[in-house]
Amino acid sequence: MNNPRKVLLVENDEFTRYMMSEIITALGVEVGIAEDGQTGIDMLCSAPHEYGLVLMDLHMPRVSGIEAARQIREVPMDPPRKVPIIAVTADSRYHDDAAVKELGMDGYAPKPVTPGQLLQLIDKFCAAA
Repeated sequence: MNNPRKVLLVENDEFTRYMMSEIITALGVEVGIAEDGQTGIDMLCSAPHEYGLVLMDLHMPRVSGIEAARQIREVPMDPPRKVPIIAVTADSRYHDDAAVKELGMDGYAPKPVTPGQLLQLIDKFCAAA
Protein backbone atom coordinates (compact mmCIF):
# COMPACT_ATOMS: atom_id res chain seq x y z
CA MET A 1 0.00 0.00 0.00
CA ASN A 2 1.49 3.34 -1.01
CA ASN A 3 0.58 5.59 1.89
CA PRO A 4 1.19 9.32 2.03
CA ARG A 5 3.82 10.54 4.47
CA LYS A 6 1.37 12.20 6.86
CA VAL A 7 0.47 11.05 10.35
CA LEU A 8 -2.83 11.42 12.18
CA LEU A 9 -2.13 11.77 15.90
CA VAL A 10 -5.17 10.98 18.06
CA GLU A 11 -4.32 11.93 21.63
CA ASN A 12 -6.35 13.62 24.38
CA ASP A 13 -3.47 14.67 26.66
CA GLU A 14 -2.39 18.18 25.67
CA PHE A 15 1.26 17.80 26.72
CA THR A 16 1.69 14.41 24.99
CA ARG A 17 -0.05 15.76 21.89
CA TYR A 18 2.28 18.77 21.81
CA MET A 19 5.46 16.74 22.34
CA MET A 20 4.62 14.04 19.79
CA SER A 21 3.50 16.53 17.16
CA GLU A 22 6.71 18.53 17.64
CA ILE A 23 8.82 15.38 17.22
CA ILE A 24 6.89 14.25 14.13
CA THR A 25 7.21 17.71 12.58
CA ALA A 26 10.94 17.80 13.39
CA LEU A 27 11.26 14.51 11.50
CA GLY A 28 9.96 16.34 8.43
CA VAL A 29 6.54 14.71 8.48
CA GLU A 30 3.21 16.49 8.36
CA VAL A 31 0.87 15.73 11.24
CA GLY A 32 -2.87 16.08 11.71
CA ILE A 33 -4.11 16.25 15.29
CA ALA A 34 -7.32 14.94 16.85
CA GLU A 35 -8.09 15.38 20.55
CA ASP A 36 -10.35 12.34 20.83
CA GLY A 37 -11.38 9.20 18.99
CA GLN A 38 -14.48 10.69 17.35
CA THR A 39 -12.52 13.59 15.91
CA GLY A 40 -9.90 11.11 14.67
CA ILE A 41 -12.58 9.04 12.92
CA ASP A 42 -14.07 12.16 11.36
CA MET A 43 -10.71 13.46 10.14
CA LEU A 44 -9.67 10.11 8.68
CA CYS A 45 -13.00 9.48 6.97
CA SER A 46 -13.19 13.01 5.52
CA ALA A 47 -9.69 12.73 3.99
CA PRO A 48 -8.96 8.99 3.73
CA HIS A 49 -6.11 9.31 1.22
CA GLU A 50 -4.32 11.96 3.26
CA TYR A 51 -2.89 9.81 6.06
CA GLY A 52 -0.39 6.98 5.92
CA LEU A 53 -0.45 6.20 9.63
CA VAL A 54 -2.67 6.73 12.67
CA LEU A 55 -1.09 6.97 16.13
CA MET A 56 -3.99 6.24 18.47
CA ASP A 57 -4.10 6.76 22.23
CA LEU A 58 -6.30 4.05 23.72
CA HIS A 59 -7.84 5.77 26.73
CA MET A 60 -9.68 8.94 25.73
CA PRO A 61 -13.00 10.56 26.60
CA ARG A 62 -15.94 10.69 24.18
CA VAL A 63 -14.74 7.82 21.97
CA SER A 64 -11.80 5.69 23.12
CA GLY A 65 -9.00 4.67 20.81
CA ILE A 66 -10.24 1.09 21.05
CA GLU A 67 -13.72 2.06 19.84
CA ALA A 68 -12.31 4.44 17.22
CA ALA A 69 -10.15 1.66 15.73
CA ARG A 70 -13.16 -0.68 15.65
CA GLN A 71 -15.25 1.92 13.81
CA ILE A 72 -12.45 2.70 11.34
CA ARG A 73 -12.03 -1.00 10.54
CA GLU A 74 -15.77 -1.27 9.84
CA VAL A 75 -15.75 1.53 7.24
CA PRO A 76 -16.53 -0.05 3.85
CA MET A 77 -14.00 2.12 1.95
CA ASP A 78 -10.27 1.44 1.76
CA PRO A 79 -8.77 3.77 2.80
CA PRO A 80 -9.57 4.50 5.59
CA ARG A 81 -10.41 0.90 6.60
CA LYS A 82 -6.88 -0.44 6.09
CA VAL A 83 -4.82 2.57 7.15
CA PRO A 84 -2.25 1.34 9.70
CA ILE A 85 -3.24 2.15 13.29
CA ILE A 86 -0.66 2.00 16.06
CA ALA A 87 -1.79 1.93 19.69
CA VAL A 88 0.13 4.50 21.69
CA THR A 89 -0.37 3.78 25.37
CA ALA A 90 1.19 3.59 28.80
CA ASP A 91 -1.24 0.75 29.64
CA SER A 92 1.00 -2.33 29.79
CA ARG A 93 -1.95 -4.64 29.03
CA TYR A 94 -1.65 -3.45 25.44
CA HIS A 95 2.14 -3.72 25.12
CA ASP A 96 1.62 -6.94 23.19
CA ASP A 97 1.21 -7.44 19.45
CA ALA A 98 -1.51 -10.08 19.88
CA ALA A 99 -3.54 -7.85 22.22
CA VAL A 100 -3.53 -4.88 19.85
CA LYS A 101 -4.21 -7.07 16.79
CA GLU A 102 -7.43 -8.19 18.53
CA LEU A 103 -8.35 -4.49 18.67
CA GLY A 104 -7.84 -4.13 14.91
CA MET A 105 -4.54 -2.30 15.28
CA ASP A 106 -1.25 -2.96 13.53
CA GLY A 107 1.12 -2.58 16.46
CA TYR A 108 1.84 -0.56 19.56
CA ALA A 109 4.26 2.02 20.88
CA PRO A 110 4.62 2.30 24.66
CA LYS A 111 4.48 5.78 26.19
CA PRO A 112 6.59 7.77 26.41
CA VAL A 113 7.34 7.36 22.72
CA THR A 114 10.87 8.26 21.63
CA PRO A 115 11.79 10.11 18.43
CA GLY A 116 13.51 6.91 17.22
CA GLN A 117 10.34 4.88 17.69
CA LEU A 118 8.29 7.46 15.82
CA LEU A 119 10.79 7.51 12.96
CA GLN A 120 10.71 3.70 12.71
CA LEU A 121 6.90 3.70 12.56
CA ILE A 122 6.80 6.44 9.95
CA ASP A 123 9.44 4.72 7.82
CA LYS A 124 7.64 1.38 8.11
CA PHE A 125 4.13 2.57 7.30
CA CYS A 126 4.45 5.78 5.29
CA ALA A 127 5.86 6.24 1.79
CA ALA A 128 8.70 8.69 1.30
CA ALA A 129 7.59 12.14 0.26
